[in-house]
Amino acid sequence: MKEITRRLYTKPVMLGMAFLMGLALVVGLFVTSKSKAAPNSFPVAAGNDEFETAGDGSTFHNFAGSPIPANFFGTGSLAYGGQVILQGVPLGPGSNVDTIIQRTQAVGGPGGSTPIAMTALSLTGTGPITVTYSNNTTEQWTVKVGLSDYKASGGTMTINFSTFDSTLKVWPKFTFTRVSDGLTKVYDTGGSGLTAPSAGLAATDSPADMEDSVVVIEPAPLPAPCPVATVSDSRLSANMAAAAAASTCAPVTLSSVNSPWGPCNPGTFCITVPITEEERWARHRPGPRGSIKQVGVAE
Repeated sequence: MKEITRRLYTKPVMLGMAFLMGLALVVGLFVTSKSKAAPNSFPVAAGNDEFETAGDGSTFHNFAGSPIPANFFGTGSLAYGGQVILQGVPLGPGSNVDTIIQRTQAVGGPGGSTPIAMTALSLTGTGPITVTYSNNTTEQWTVKVGLSDYKASGGTMTINFSTFDSTLKVWPKFTFTRVSDGLTKVYDTGGSGLTAPSAGLAATDSPADMEDSVVVIEPAPLPAPCPVATVSDSRLSANMAAAAAASTCAPVTLSSVNSPWGPCNPGTFCITVPITEEERWARHRPGPRGSIKQVGVAE
């Protein structure tokens, strides 16, 4: 009887111990897999993350959220609310990098955060857009996207064990060039609609010259009024600080959640796969430097 009782008692205890050991092993594997980028990679020093953007349709801007207003491209042009597929344009010779995001502070350990700033952006449409006029004529315009000349684009990044979360508010500048004659229109969402004269204009320039250089457009209020200064050449507003302060244009707010990272070199933060940052009306899916083979870039 004692022997039977001892066996009945010992068996569940041994099974329980085996279960606990197995559970501990699973937990250990889970922790190891989630912690593969830590702790040796911390602290993560401040630095730049460089990206390349493929023209495969995963990066786009949809103007349906805030259409280009009527008469922007010329008298009688209708509002434009189409979607533009974008791809990267290298920032300089010998490099395919088109986007740079700067982490401005070091992160001491998992869960720490740093301010981030988009310091470079160079995208172009994979093809021209079609602008329609009230008389049913159409024009072809190419599209390039850069950063606002008036307002900085920034946000925050939280770096976890092997993933990161980020939110980035971007004020883009769209440069449209008419295919037929090279006429350029610039739609800068960081502007204020101020009528300040352009930098570089001489005191002897006529009011007509100034009027040609800075045109104030009132875009449709979607979702809120967003006055935008449009400049027909490369000369910038003389009062850019005031323009940025007065801007009511909502930025493109791109967010990324649970994007993986890992150390490329010992102790170096590195985004190893393409990330997807998106909102309702825009998406940017850049890959790390060297991840995309540029076949050709539309100008």
